[in-house]
Amino acid sequence: MAREIITHFHYIHHSGDSQRGFTLLELVFTVVIMGIVITMAAPRFNGLIESNKAKRLATEIEWLLVQAKSEAVMRGVKVYVESSAPTSLLTRSIAPWTISAKLESEPTVLSSIESSSFSGVVITNTSKLNRFYFDPIYGRPSANGSYSYSSGDHKLKTTLYTITGRIYTCLESDSEKLSSYEKC
Repeated sequence: MAREIITHFHYIHHSGDSQRGFTLLELVFTVVIMGIVITMAAPRFNGLIESNKAKRLATEIEWLLVQAKSEAVMRGVKVYVESSAPTSLLTRSIAPWTISAKLESEPTVLSSIESSSFSGVVITNTSKLNRFYFDPIYGRPSANGSYSYSSGDHKLKTTLYTITGRIYTCLESDSEKLSSYEKC
């Protein structure tokens, strides 16, 4: 009986030698199938990347505005927000834009957003938002207006209200991919 077990292990050991790796044909088929799957999935990822750029810009602009509002109230000084983004789609150019928040008394930039991080996203803002400030007492903006941005069929808008001081981002398009935002 012991001899049978040894023979059995000897058989398993030697028959396993012929099955140690993959054949060249198996590897070629695997690579071809993976290539086909990746090629089919690539367009979906492109749309996802574009929608995420618009969502990320919406989030960053909202954070910049909230930070400027908070700093104005905490420090007791006006915090200016300046934008070089175009004021309409007709005057839109390829020129780089920035949106930055600065203290009234210092040239130090508290926060800044630049176009280089958002290639492919079209941004406009109302002309009142080219330069405005947040009130140091109540944190209200000195101007009403909105920033609008789109990437493909994804359109978002961040609006500022002077009466309430509210900063609100909403969805302008019917895209379901950006469903985390309410419709404007």
